[in-house]
Amino acid sequence: MKRASIDIGSNSILLLVGEVKEGSLKVLENHSHVTGLGRDLDLNKEFIEIAMEESLEVLKSYADIAKNYGIDPSDILTTATEASRVAKNAELFFNHVKDETGIRVNIISGEGEAYYSTTGILADDKITGENIVIMDIGGASTEIIHVDCAAKEIVNSFSMPVGAVRMNNWIANNTQEENLRRINTEFKKQLNSILTKKLYCVAGTMTSVANMHLKNREFKEVEVNGCEFTAQNVREMYDEYKNLKEEDLLNLFPFLGKRSRTIHSGIKLAITVFDWLSIEDVYVSTYGLRYGTLLNGFLEEKYVSKRI
Repeated sequence: MKRASIDIGSNSILLLVGEVKEGSLKVLENHSHVTGLGRDLDLNKEFIEIAMEESLEVLKSYADIAKNYGIDPSDILTTATEASRVAKNAELFFNHVKDETGIRVNIISGEGEAYYSTTGILADDKITGENIVIMDIGGASTEIIHVDCAAKEIVNSFSMPVGAVRMNNWIANNTQEENLRRINTEFKKQLNSILTKKLYCVAGTMTSVANMHLKNREFKEVEVNGCEFTAQNVREMYDEYKNLKEEDLLNLFPFLGKRSRTIHSGIKLAITVFDWLSIEDVYVSTYGLRYGTLLNGFLEEKYVSKRI
């Protein structure tokens, strides 16, 4: 059965088209575009016009790809996360998306984000740990998920209101230290309950970090999936590249594209979480939310905050 899923994040919009048979997945198409839908969200409390325009164009192209596989755009399993939970004009924008593309967007809860990200990463047969902690850095939020792999159950999960785009805005406004202190204080008990030496990471920031660690100029998913390195490697990477301008970073790593705007902030956030959780080693998986929704085949009502 051919299915498609779209993950509308605060920074990037991702499409996965696959063929599911007896629980196994054959990937047919896999696309990612950075549109920065959640840029300046803390300042404006709304999606800004240019971000909505860029996101709509990407979603139009994704609808066309789905049609090429005989999938009606209204059947694409489309989720939207933290930025869409916060933006006052999210419903208005997604109604416009539905009118223009046929795509029906589901704004999911933080619990839903954790559940489907976990479903996705547990499909990665390279992961063999009995109990793992997953980090999903998005644009506006970061999910931390403790998973019992044997039982395929979430033991605990929480969503912190900071992601690569939000962090970028805070750094620009010189408010990152006070905001990070506030978040650390608010989530101190939960963070301390899952201190671990190894962290399993999904989503764009950390897959980009892995590709940079590998010194790849183009994104090589086969190499990135299952890539392992140390937290110290990431600290050294940050020190090496933190003073580079966007254009210089792109000369080294063209694959970053528009993500070059926020990658420094994303790496800084990752290092912060490493410190909070006492992380020594990092595992990166390219599986995640869109894999989970596609494999599941439907979106459970309890995880959907609003269907557009």
